[in-house]
Amino acid sequence: MEKRISEEIIRLVANLFIYGKVYRKTCEILGVKGSTRLAILTLEPPLHLPLVRLKGLLGLIPGQNEERYYHKLRKSLAQCATNLYINTKRGVSVSNEVAEVVNLLPERQAIYRLQLIILKALWIAYLMTVKPLAGE
Repeated sequence: MEKRISEEIIRLVANLFIYGKVYRKTCEILGVKGSTRLAILTLEPPLHLPLVRLKGLLGLIPGQNEERYYHKLRKSLAQCATNLYINTKRGVSVSNEVAEVVNLLPERQAIYRLQLIILKALWIAYLMTVKPLAGE
């Protein structure tokens, strides 16, 4: 039952015009397949903002926000990063950057770093989708 619901969520997000492309490109960048948490996370953040503003909105700039950030979105991002961390430790195939972070850093630092990597991957995928290069 849970697997069917997960597949349905992924299918619904993948069928959305821009968000489907963003989801597929983000999965490609991170080297994952069929992540429900990533599909949900694709819909939530305002990806049209500059990356620095996104980091500030999520409280990912140390010592600057002091508990003034979007808690719900940060929790969703942390869950996605934790899920990616656990799956990488179990041996699921991911990109080299993700595997390197998981294998070299302690758990808390790795999850924080994975949050930054996921956010950056989402932002890059969004820019690639919305503002394609002139040569394509």
